Amino acid sequence: MTPDSSAIVAAFAPWHPLHRVARRKLRGIDDLVAHAELETYSVLTRLPAPFRVEGELAADYLRRRHPGARLVLPSAGRVRLVTRLAVAAVSGGMVYDALIAATAADHGLTLLTCDRRAVSVYERLGAPFEFIDA
Repeated sequence: MTPDSSAIVAAFAPWHPLHRVARRKLRGIDDLVAHAELETYSVLTRLPAPFRVEGELAADYLRRRHPGARLVLPSAGRVRLVTRLAVAAVSGGMVYDALIAATAADHGLTLLTCDRRAVSVYERLGAPFEFIDA
């Protein structure tokens, strides 16, 4: 298992409605998809006040809670992904959801998500995922 950014943000933020369940689901998960880590950092540092956090806090949380490997999609997989995106009619910002899903799948991992919108992308790519719900 590895989380997408929606699951990491939920586990981080005590104000998030899925905080407790996400925190429990992510406990012990060390490895992150590299793009999910960067996306999470971006979200946490750009949230509106009072939810926004300093970059140092976001980076420390990611390192401390998920100290393992940062997973990337190998070059050949990236080349194939572009074709898969076109065939699956994935475009715009959904491409980044697809990159995270394809990377997790390439590493044999199921993606944990709280993002209902991303589910359609994960399904179109045939990427295994588990939806975190209350």
